[in-house]
Amino acid sequence: MLARLARSVAAHPIPWIVGWLIVAAGLALTTPSPEELARIEPRSLLAADEPYNQSLALEREAFPEIASRTRTVVIFECDMALSAEHEAFIRDLSTQLQGDIGIERGWTVISPTTQPLMQSRLRSEDGQSTMVVVCSDTNYLTRRSVSDVETIESIIASTIPEGLRYEITGEGGLGRDLVHSSEKAFERTTHVTLLALLVILVIVYRAPLAASVPLCAIGLSVMVAIMLLNQCTQFGWELGSIEKTIVVVLLFGSGTDYALFWLAEYRSGLGHHAPRFDAAVNSTNVTGPAIIASAATTVCGLLMLMSAKLLPSYNAGRALAIALTISLVAAMTLVPAMAVVLGRGLYWPRQPGRGADSRQAGRFWTAISRTVVAHPVRSVVCCLLLFAWPVFRGWNVHYTYDALGVIPQNSSAARGRELAAKHFSSEQLFSWTCILRANGVAAEAETAVERSAELSKICRQNEHVVDVWSIAAPLGDPSRSVAATLAASSVGRSQSQAFYLSKDANALRIEVMLDSPPLSDAAMDSCASVLQQIESWAGEHLSDDVGVFATGLTPYILDIKSVADADEVRVTALVIIVIFLIVAYLVRDLILAIVMIAATLLVFFVTLGVTEWFFVTMMGQSGIDWKVKLFAFVILVAVGQDYNIFLVTRILQEHKSHELPLAVEKAIASTGGVISSCGAIMAATLGSLAATGLPFFQELGMAFALGVLVDTFLVRPILVPASLLVIRGHRRPSLEGAEILPVQSTS
Repeated sequence: MLARLARSVAAHPIPWIVGWLIVAAGLALTTPSPEELARIEPRSLLAADEPYNQSLALEREAFPEIASRTRTVVIFECDMALSAEHEAFIRDLSTQLQGDIGIERGWTVISPTTQPLMQSRLRSEDGQSTMVVVCSDTNYLTRRSVSDVETIESIIASTIPEGLRYEITGEGGLGRDLVHSSEKAFERTTHVTLLALLVILVIVYRAPLAASVPLCAIGLSVMVAIMLLNQCTQFGWELGSIEKTIVVVLLFGSGTDYALFWLAEYRSGLGHHAPRFDAAVNSTNVTGPAIIASAATTVCGLLMLMSAKLLPSYNAGRALAIALTISLVAAMTLVPAMAVVLGRGLYWPRQPGRGADSRQAGRFWTAISRTVVAHPVRSVVCCLLLFAWPVFRGWNVHYTYDALGVIPQNSSAARGRELAAKHFSSEQLFSWTCILRANGVAAEAETAVERSAELSKICRQNEHVVDVWSIAAPLGDPSRSVAATLAASSVGRSQSQAFYLSKDANALRIEVMLDSPPLSDAAMDSCASVLQQIESWAGEHLSDDVGVFATGLTPYILDIKSVADADEVRVTALVIIVIFLIVAYLVRDLILAIVMIAATLLVFFVTLGVTEWFFVTMMGQSGIDWKVKLFAFVILVAVGQDYNIFLVTRILQEHKSHELPLAVEKAIASTGGVISSCGAIMAATLGSLAATGLPFFQELGMAFALGVLVDTFLVRPILVPASLLVIRGHRRPSLEGAEILPVQSTS
């Protein structure tokens, strides 16, 4: 089948090129618009049966006037006390947001106008600031939520009176700024990736067309992959900015590597004066099996992400696997077709063949290979000693879930938090809710007040809890203000009942304010501790069927963390097992497969350790973003086997006619040049994520680039072959005077 494909592409290159262009054009014409994509986004990153989504469903049922998945907080400010004109504008705005557009989008508006009891909570004591809160059932990290925020902003901007300023914060404002930052990161990464690839390819080939062919071919495959994945969203698939950005860099890196392996053999054939048709067919036949095996290993590893329950991880698994398959097809069809059309002109102004630079690279890798073969034990020990400190550090990395720290300081969400801290309390923006659900939990008003007071007392025992709002204290601690004291009266309790007691008296609600950012370790620990204490109290004082539920940003990230931790264990185990089975099948050697997997795991922990040292110790960050670990593990372990497979395939081929030491020596020398070039390209493309300016992508980009470079220049040419020689007990002095020429093949 591979031979038939090779002859078809070589004999009919123009139809293959036109076919790719037709597919790309067809997808471009039928790809859903951004508005359509936004309408079919998921409401949550968690499955419907996860505790947080169950809590939201209960809150919507029991407290429809206050329930929300996302709160968008608009904070207005004036240099002096708000004027009558300002008050009228805010009143009209509340009415408009509750009108047709609010009904269409499912908004609930909380403002001094709609909830008079909440005036002291929504108006600052100095009279210079007012908050309007828009509650929605949309996930704050989606384009739909961004559309909600932008709609609110356009309504405000078109009619806001002079002298009144505003900022948009809360979960909605935070999500809008994070999504915009991610989209800008995607664009910046794409541009940096293309530039880095162009520079490296020009250096490698020193021929404009040879550099342009893989860039154009793989670039077209990236476009096709993104458009195809956008099409899949109509069938329930999702593709966020994070997944899309990783798709771009991985496809450019892996696809260009595959293209380079093919072009290396094609160039060798032309250098031996073979016709372009024969050179192309031979190149596909020789390099195809190794390229397909390498891609299959990576795809199978990425597919293990589909065992994750967290939707971004699950979606990334299938999206990356499909995209990488498209890149493989482009490398095996579009690149050869373009190369056949150009023929020897592909390498203009140079001629195909080995130049002085190839011979110099050959001598370098020959020297490396002879050193490894002559001193395998020393090579292994040196590598392990070099890896010891970063591996230890990588094993003990601290991860952070705080997305608030990554938004730009000049963003509206960040400025809004400053306004809240100035006029109100920044903790008020991200309070979290606890709901007790049981039959007759608050059948009488006095019972509700007593139990709310008891719950508040339990919450305040935690050092990070600064205030609790409940039916016993609708505006928090009564000692803080006259308004809070009045709200705590029987009249105030009656007016606030809809916020804190369900109509069927089976659900009791309290709001908890913390002195820590909602996504910080302190906030998560406090929330978990308070919920545990409430569950213990409820079990002792209420019926056995009582349920304790929590909503808000802090409980949400707690549930995310719980699911992510379980996903990590499951995906990690599956990736190791699947990659090991594939490698063992390919190399037909159990011990060698174990060595290859162990070496890749070492690379992963070395990468984590150095990345954590740089960003935490050197740059002063609080920790590494939690998403880095899983993405870095899957991609480094899956992609990291590529170069090892190419090398070991050559070792096994050479071992058929040579003793193992000589086979290792010849394999390292002959594959060193092309694999190191591919490693540099992969590191540059994956490392381009660091150009985004966002901490998560910066950390992931450094981890990717560092992992690939360590694998390319230490693990693949030194640790793996030296370990193989040590295990097999082979050691001999290297051959003297015998030049081992680099072969432009990786089979």
